[in-house]
Amino acid sequence: MIKINRNKNIALTIVFILIFSALFLRLFYLQIIQHHKLSDLSIDNAAKIVSDPAPRGIIYDRKGKAIVENQPVFSVHVLPYILNKKPANERKYILNKLSILLGDKIDYKVSATEPIIVKDHIQKEIAIRIQERRLDLDGVVVRTSPVRRYPYGSAACHVLGYIGEIQRDDLLKLKEEGYRIGDFIGKDGLEKVYDKQLRGIDGGKKIEVDVYGNPLRILESLEPIPGADMQTTLDINLQMAVEKALGAKAGAVVVMDPKTGEILALTSHPNYDPNLFVKPMEKGAWASLNSAYHPFMNRALAIYPPGSTFKVVTLTAALEGNFAKSQEMFNCPGYYRINNRIAKCWKETGHWAINIVEGLVQSCDVVFYQLGMRIGPDELASYAEKFGLGSRTGIDLPQEKKGLVPSKSWKKDTLHEPWYEGESMNYGIGQGYVQVTPMQMAGVYAGIATGAIPKPYIVTKITDRNGITITEGKTRIAYKVPLSDKNIQIIRNALREVVKRATGIVAKVPGIPAAGKTGTAENPGLPHAWFICYAPYDNPEIVIVAFVEHGQHGDQASASVARDILTWYRDNRLEKKYAE
Repeated sequence: MIKINRNKNIALTIVFILIFSALFLRLFYLQIIQHHKLSDLSIDNAAKIVSDPAPRGIIYDRKGKAIVENQPVFSVHVLPYILNKKPANERKYILNKLSILLGDKIDYKVSATEPIIVKDHIQKEIAIRIQERRLDLDGVVVRTSPVRRYPYGSAACHVLGYIGEIQRDDLLKLKEEGYRIGDFIGKDGLEKVYDKQLRGIDGGKKIEVDVYGNPLRILESLEPIPGADMQTTLDINLQMAVEKALGAKAGAVVVMDPKTGEILALTSHPNYDPNLFVKPMEKGAWASLNSAYHPFMNRALAIYPPGSTFKVVTLTAALEGNFAKSQEMFNCPGYYRINNRIAKCWKETGHWAINIVEGLVQSCDVVFYQLGMRIGPDELASYAEKFGLGSRTGIDLPQEKKGLVPSKSWKKDTLHEPWYEGESMNYGIGQGYVQVTPMQMAGVYAGIATGAIPKPYIVTKITDRNGITITEGKTRIAYKVPLSDKNIQIIRNALREVVKRATGIVAKVPGIPAAGKTGTAENPGLPHAWFICYAPYDNPEIVIVAFVEHGQHGDQASASVARDILTWYRDNRLEKKYAE
């Protein structure tokens, strides 16, 4: 019996020793080995972060004018850990006085512990009055934060874009890159494409709090790091002239330097004012803004049938592929018959005897019906692709579509149908399945003007606050035009004659000789109107694409837009005036 008790005591002793050893080792591990880590965690658990948002980088035009900047916005905050310590009558006095200053009733709950934003985006004058009475408003603070300001309103909004609060889907993708709930990010345009460079790094204070949430001391303080600044190719004065020229017409205008690919101006209409998004929108405002007219759609990068502006591609294929000679004569009685179908020319009385070069000048559909059938869809597609059609240009903007240059195999694979001869006829005049963007067509005519098609771009330089260049845009040649020196000069001369005496005469501006092409693209409802030109003819500085949705006739609706832009450019940017 004594032996059994002794064994029990030994066993219990061993158990106690093991338990004590385990507790000792655990305490040693927590208190010594994990001291720093656990100490940091305990501080974090007893701390809260008061964020100080970083201002986004400034965006400038090519001449150094700020076209997107920041402005301070004032907001009023109530601090419960101060107000809740005051007698009820004093707290009521402070809140009533604040309500009078703000002109708004304050709904305050005593149970609150975190700072409460009473009112955001208050006027500067009100912020000053509150600050002047801060001794009587203990527990009330006015804070400032930078918000976006677009000083030119809706001008170039599809280029610049806008910012908005991050949504759940974006947060899931960007959380690992430091984005948090409540952050504002770029939603369109340059603001979206270059958001990471523009947004900067938020600062703030880490404050230790007690169990009631009252601040005890500042543990850490970090200054916000502003975002990088951006210089663009845009000329804001030219942009404003372009906005005025297009007016209320639905459509798009692209103005590009044909030698470099720099986008000097770009507008799309209907548009929107990015300033609307810097503060919460009123109920129903978003639905009203995002109407059936699609103001957020960048029409400069959307796809449309090119109509007669495509005839330069057809003529290129005809001359370079030896499907026709430049002086070959055609007969245009005002229509062309193919089997049982009669396809009309835009000129009902016909052009009669006409060669293919004059066919481009007069935009004779009958000439290009026949060229389209001679060349066929595969050769037309091949030359269109050599001009960059059917592919995205790679411009540094979202929303860009690639367009379509159809071929026999495309139709068979996509529509499961054979190619018909009448479709080649339509292809020759830029109708049927072919789809292009105004930006792509700027490249086509830049290529004809200079011999090479540049890649379009908008951002020339992004520089951080230390003056270090992060990103730098530069001229890149995307395509060499598929034309011999002889044939490119034939097409240039024809385009010059279009403006001098034919369908583009509306865009004839003394002092700045232009070459260009009109286009009327059939479409359900009213036709779309195109006019594309470059100027000066012998030393091109700009290429202009003017596109008007449902504008019906390019020789009027679009050519008049280009005329106003050419006039402004002559008066404000052209150094050498030309005599005509």
